[in-house]
Amino acid sequence: MDIARIPAPDVTIRPIRPDDAAALERFYESLSDESRRRRFFACTRGLSHPQATQFCCTDHDHREGFVALAEDGAAAWIVGHVCLEPARDGTAEIALAVADELQGRGIGRALMEASVAWAHRVGIDRLSATMLSDNLAIHRLLTGVGLPARVRPIGMGMDAVTIELVPATRRAA
Repeated sequence: MDIARIPAPDVTIRPIRPDDAAALERFYESLSDESRRRRFFACTRGLSHPQATQFCCTDHDHREGFVALAEDGAAAWIVGHVCLEPARDGTAEIALAVADELQGRGIGRALMEASVAWAHRVGIDRLSATMLSDNLAIHRLLTGVGLPARVRPIGMGMDAVTIELVPATRRAA
């Protein structure tokens, strides 16, 4: 079936909560092997319960995560996840996944917009990510948010991207 013809469910973006752990596990289990490989750089069945719990227990000031929830009136389920981990010197590392059947439908962009807004609010200067060099969709997403972005190869089929959130002139001041 042509994915463009599948109606997109109503999707809401919100901060992740501790009670999302089981749903987050189900979300990562539901991804294709290729989507999990692109997200985790390894073949995996998804998240363990301790990993899911760690992703879901953020303080919302220094560590953050957002989920995209699809709703059909009676139920809601996770169709996207982004996590933001502080790295160093005003940088937060970002990692993102979207349900296979809904990729290319704007959910990743909505998660990125929530991430950038959070980073601005808490004073993060830049976002960084490591990605597979052949993952063109995530390259387009991360470099297409309308902010200065730099991609550099780091070897072994991997690239690093840095997205500048604060103008260099303001950082230098």
